[in-house]
Formats: sequence, C-alpha cells, structure tokens
Amino acid sequence: MKSIRKHRLQTHQLIRSWLQPKLGAVGARYRLTARVRWANLWAKRHPKRTFACVTGSLLLLLVGTVALERVRTDSPQTADMNAIASMEPLFTGFHAIQANKNVHRQKLLELTSQGQAVREELDSMIAIPHKSHADSMRIIQCYGQLEHIVKSLKNNDNP
Repeated sequence: MKSIRKHRLQTHQLIRSWLQPKLGAVGARYRLTARVRWANLWAKRHPKRTFACVTGSLLLLLVGTVALERVRTDSPQTADMNAIASMEPLFTGFHAIQANKNVHRQKLLELTSQGQAVREELDSMIAIPHKSHADSMRIIQCYGQLEHIVKSLKNNDNP
C-alpha cells in the first residue's frame, strides 16, 4: 500500500514539474494574475452587478441547454413516454422487493407465534410434577423445536 502511494506521489510530482512551467508561461503571457485581481476588485465594488452577471449567465446557460434539448428531440411527448417506459422495470423491481419483504415479515410473525405456542406448551409440560418417559421425550423434542425457532429468529431466516 505504501509503495502504491509512493509511486502515485512521484507521478504527481513529475506531472506537476512538467505542467507548472507551461501554465506559468500562459499566465505570464496573458497576465492572468493581474486580470483576476482586477476582476475581484471590481466584484467587491459592485456586488449587485456581479450577482446580476452571474445569475444572468447561469440563466442564459439553462435556457440555452433547454432550447437545444427541445430542438434535438424529435417529439418531446415520445421522449417523455420512452423515459416513463424505461422506468417501468424499475418500479416492477421495487414492487417485487416490497412483496418479498411482506412475505418475510409474515413468516417472521408466524415463526414468533409458533415459538410462543411451543414455549407455552413446554412450560406446561415442565410444570407436570410426575412425568412419564413419553412426556420427557416430548419436552426434549419441544425444547429442540424452540431452539431452532429462536436460532432462526436471531439469524432473521425462514425455517
């Protein structure tokens, strides 16, 4: 990881050392530093005009882009319908996901109610003072069932 970072830094420094003199020459030739300073001073002195110029430029770009898009599309209504039609599989997928979530939630609720019923049965069987061999086997079986249900609920699975 360190070698990758080191090589990236070396590459960056090489590009910077090659590009910096060229950009410096362009900046000196067109006196960009002085022009930027002058533009900043003018903007400080005329904040309302600056706001109007920036807002007007952005609005002009927005209107121009919208106009060009209108000219490019043959039929705007067809383009809108195609956009809606292309979204249909996405909505179908969302509906399928929602249906699967509902099924999963229903399974979890069924599992919870089944676990509560098994626990109540287990508690009532444990409360019996004299148990037969069949009762003991049933207790062990219910306990295993309850463990399986609890494990499924903890893992958020279906049984």
